[in-house]
Amino acid sequence: MLIMPIVALFYNDNGLTSFDIFLLQAIYSISVALLEIPSGYMADIVGRKKSLILGSILGTLGYVIYSFSTTFSGFLSAEIILGLGGSLISGADSALLFDSLAATRMQHRYLQFEGRITSLGHFAETGAAICGGVIAVFFSYRAVYISQAAIAALAIPASILLLEPGRDKHHGRPGLSHILLVCRNAIFTNRQLSSSIYLSSVTGVATLCMAWTAQIYFVTRGFDEITITPLWVTLNLTVAVVAAVTAKAVKTLGNRIAFLLIILYIPLTYILLGTLSLVPALISLYLFYSVRGYATPLLKDLINQNCESSTRATVLSIRNLFVRFGFALLGPSIGWMSNNYSLSSGLILAGLILLFFSSIAGFRLARFLPESFQNQ
Repeated sequence: MLIMPIVALFYNDNGLTSFDIFLLQAIYSISVALLEIPSGYMADIVGRKKSLILGSILGTLGYVIYSFSTTFSGFLSAEIILGLGGSLISGADSALLFDSLAATRMQHRYLQFEGRITSLGHFAETGAAICGGVIAVFFSYRAVYISQAAIAALAIPASILLLEPGRDKHHGRPGLSHILLVCRNAIFTNRQLSSSIYLSSVTGVATLCMAWTAQIYFVTRGFDEITITPLWVTLNLTVAVVAAVTAKAVKTLGNRIAFLLIILYIPLTYILLGTLSLVPALISLYLFYSVRGYATPLLKDLINQNCESSTRATVLSIRNLFVRFGFALLGPSIGWMSNNYSLSSGLILAGLILLFFSSIAGFRLARFLPESFQNQ
């Protein structure tokens, strides 16, 4: 992700407002969400590898379009294509990981490997942030997007080289009725699974929204690419380091503290950003990214442990659908508040909303999966 240090600056350079930026990302999220469950189900039926290959091709095409676009409509076309590609990848990747481990009876190490993947991803994004900042300084913001298209293309041969293990077959006839049955089981019937999905979804909305909110926050504070790049680099390093030792971090904190930090501190960070002065706000943001480091692998592991192999990609896609729709509602709300009132007002409102839903999700998890809060 070369573009992250300069993405808000690139949009501003092309005449987009804070509301436009959040609206653009909301449309991306909706385009992902609309195909999340069908694409996840397709990955369960025809194979995770095929789904990942197609998603990689569309992801590359999206950034190619971005590289030549200068208007909101052009960016919108790119975002929709990126959304289609993202929907084919999300869910299929984690499902492939868990099934690959299960095939060699190593599923108990999923948390360790998911943490490792998260860590490597953020180390890569850290290096990319440095490169993106350098490209922006010496060339242009658009040159960063052209480079991003080239990087995205690497996913195509990477996905082709994947090996897909055997797994449990679907029970029943594939089709819409079976998709609805899987959704009903995941969202309503299986309370252990639904509790895991709800908390993971609220946390996913908070972390996804913060990635864009932080960019707006930095620009609002008057930072340029030279200032934003080291901030983004160190934030990603924070996630990477914690994610690399996810299992040890959770064991050190204990399950109870680890989950309470996810449930309470992640949404509270929005309120802290909206009320604190710059230095304390940045400290709270670094703590947010520390919790995020172990939160994503931990919550994905919780979902995987409570769903069947034959529907794993579909179930993970349900979680991703909730995240995308949640972001599509919350992100533009922050942008609208920022344009019409202040960014601080938008942050405080977002924090209160997230805290409300996160508390409900945490209560459900404690009720239906009480062992999650028991230290081991």
